Amino acid sequence: MTESQNAPIVLVHGILGFDQLTFGGLKLADYFRLIPDALRKAGHKVPQPPRLNPTGSVAERAQNLKSYLQGAGLAGRKVHLIAHSMGGLDSRFMISRLGMAERVLSLTTIGTPHHGSPIADLVVKGTNPLLNNFMEHLGVDVKAAFDLTTGAGRKFNDEVPDAPGVRYFCLGGQFSPHRILGVPQGVLGVTHEIVANAEGENDGVVSVASAIMSGRAAWSALGAWNGNHFRLINWGENLAPTPLELGDSSIVARYKDLANQLTSDR
Repeated sequence: MTESQNAPIVLVHGILGFDQLTFGGLKLADYFRLIPDALRKAGHKVPQPPRLNPTGSVAERAQNLKSYLQGAGLAGRKVHLIAHSMGGLDSRFMISRLGMAERVLSLTTIGTPHHGSPIADLVVKGTNPLLNNFMEHLGVDVKAAFDLTTGAGRKFNDEVPDAPGVRYFCLGGQFSPHRILGVPQGVLGVTHEIVANAEGENDGVVSVASAIMSGRAAWSALGAWNGNHFRLINWGENLAPTPLELGDSSIVARYKDLANQLTSDR
């Protein structure tokens, strides 16, 4: 078995994320819903995902991730990272700025705001009361959005180089919210329109243009999955899966295909 085939796949959560929810010692849900167990059943090594500060800065969360990789079970091992949303920025920072490039064979980012998000711009400026109420309802501290603005994205890309020897992949998400009399519905309906007006196709939080790292030779773009920011990690379009979404295994299948690609050495 080659080094790439034998390497664990580490799933990295985004802002407000978690490794898994438990009650009384029983697992209730994974952040990457149903995905860790599905990858294990397919023969991949998937350790318990890291738990990063849900609303911490990129630098803080990157240090959390480094400590996790240096912990028991993974110390000294090379890994593949699959990161959702802000987790992709944390991973990039850790690889290049915290001396962890030799530990990472590949990084795949899913719905990561590499070039920032206009949602974060508005939250930081406090110019959209409806959006700010929405973010407060989700429990997002405005301070946590500073690293996700478009300005922060430009600075981040200037200061965080790609590491030689690491394979980088990126993909985005896109969806069209349901509408009633032309008004977008659902949890991410309003935010979808904000991002669409500024940057085009998006997953309700991050545009495809921001999720794709164009113009950097180290990166390979894998296109855009159909689904909003929640569906990209196999939750429902409005977070709680509907019966139809519960029966849809397409997202899990995409992760299996992705894992096979990463570990194939091609």
